[in-house]
Amino acid sequence: MAFGQHMITSGSTYGLLRKLNLLDDRSLAFNRQDSFDLIRDEASKLMLLKHEQNERKYNLRSREVSFTTGQEVYRRNFKQSCFQTGYNAKFGPAFVKARVRRKIGNSYYELEDLQGQLLGNYHAKDIRQ
Repeated sequence: MAFGQHMITSGSTYGLLRKLNLLDDRSLAFNRQDSFDLIRDEASKLMLLKHEQNERKYNLRSREVSFTTGQEVYRRNFKQSCFQTGYNAKFGPAFVKARVRRKIGNSYYELEDLQGQLLGNYHAKDIRQ
């Protein structure tokens, strides 16, 4: 497709074409520019079709999430284990209750704890209802 020529895949085919003097015969090829346009159009249609199919499969189970200001949510707990304090993150909670303070952009939210203290900015993937 890149150069508009048929690829010779085996040595025996090459030898046969060479004996028949078809390698240098330009009379068999029709207008190359027309063939490039046809191939390019067909390839772009096929790529667009495959892109739409892949997009449908990829987004099959995705869901639109949106949280409102003041809504109580659960944020992912990113606290790590600490030997000095004796805290083991494996036994800690995976999610901690928080409140949405404001929305930042499409996917980021500024969260606060239930006492009103700022916790930081969190992506929607790290927030559950």
